[in-house]
Amino acid sequence: MNNDRQEAFRIAKEKMLLKKEMEAKEDKEFYERITSGTQWLIFKGVVVFCTLMALFTTVDFLFDGPNKKIAEEACKIDGNREYRWHAVLDVEGYMFTPHYENWSDRVENSIEMTYSPIFRVGKKLSYDIQEKDSPIRWHEEYRRRSVFNWFPIVQIIMLLPLFTFIYKRQKPWFNFARITSMIIIFPGTLMVIYFATF
Repeated sequence: MNNDRQEAFRIAKEKMLLKKEMEAKEDKEFYERITSGTQWLIFKGVVVFCTLMALFTTVDFLFDGPNKKIAEEACKIDGNREYRWHAVLDVEGYMFTPHYENWSDRVENSIEMTYSPIFRVGKKLSYDIQEKDSPIRWHEEYRRRSVFNWFPIVQIIMLLPLFTFIYKRQKPWFNFARITSMIIIFPGTLMVIYFATF
């Protein structure tokens, strides 16, 4: 009776070991399949694209491009949009929201638009403010709904494919991060670049 039980344990143990070996082999084959061939080439393309966009948008945020004097008439207040205590301006198709107090105290004909150095899009609106009993001071307003307002969160998210590529391991998190990079971060990067930068 005791021998039968030991034999049953031995057989069960062998089956468990065999099952573990099969699972390990299947995991290894799956990992090799997703880190080679066309799938891996596409993922590397996503890594390069997202990394470049993170780099370009970071440079655009940190450095200024050319400046251009803006006529008062070019700054149209958008009456269809509301933003509490702020004027909503449409300047060359870009949205800026200076505080009402600052905007009403601006010095006439002092408005300038600063463009980004790489994408050459409107980045910030600058103007002088005349305060009571004090000298004129310079004021800057970053564009709303753009990568300039979302720095550095968007850039960190864009770098997730690069981190996934660098720290690739035969682990479930790697496959999850790879899939997330392909179906969420890559299309999200395209949307951010299209809608927020241009």
